[in-house]
Amino acid sequence: MRNRLLFFLIPLALLIPSCGQRTVHNQPLPSRESISKRPVHTETIVIDAGHGGKDSGSRSDTHNYEEKQLTLSTARMVRDYLQEMGYKTILTRDDDLFVPLDDRAQIANANNVTLFVSVHYNHCPDPSVQGIEIFYYKDEKTERHVHSNHLGDTILSQLVWHTGAEARGIKRGKFAVIRQTKMPAVLVEAGFLSHPKEREKIKDPMYRRFIAKGIARGVDHYI
Repeated sequence: MRNRLLFFLIPLALLIPSCGQRTVHNQPLPSRESISKRPVHTETIVIDAGHGGKDSGSRSDTHNYEEKQLTLSTARMVRDYLQEMGYKTILTRDDDLFVPLDDRAQIANANNVTLFVSVHYNHCPDPSVQGIEIFYYKDEKTERHVHSNHLGDTILSQLVWHTGAEARGIKRGKFAVIRQTKMPAVLVEAGFLSHPKEREKIKDPMYRRFIAKGIARGVDHYI
């Protein structure tokens, strides 16, 4: 009887895992590359922080802001988001420097980049005006303006989605940085510093992150 009991108990013991022992399934472990790998894109994006140095852009001592500082902060955030997405980036300035408009366009043209995005903040004598508008240059000699228009549309859609700001549309403009560049190019006016509520939002770094993410997502959706 004892032998028969042992006969049944031994196979049963083999089926029960010991305390603290984890059952291992024969599934391949994910490689380190598959865990950490980010998408890598061949495209290079120029982010142009508007104004700089002696050119402060819109400014107010009363409300404690200078457009040149706000655009630089936003441009750096756009760069970081795009790099996280796997894109190569170039800033036309990464400090409080004055860079002539011709030089900004030349930076993009000389590096044969994919897209050019200039970041600005707006100002209007009427303090009730608010929202985001994007400019592109219509060049009758090439089809570049078609792509610039489409780029502006995707960026504006993402900006409105991420910020909840009013969309003021895609407009034609003759700004030097979008006129002299050879690739699809837009100038983003990401809000009005003359509008009291919008100004306070723009001065908040967290809100500028929403703006930067919207621009980066718009670029990514376009590409």
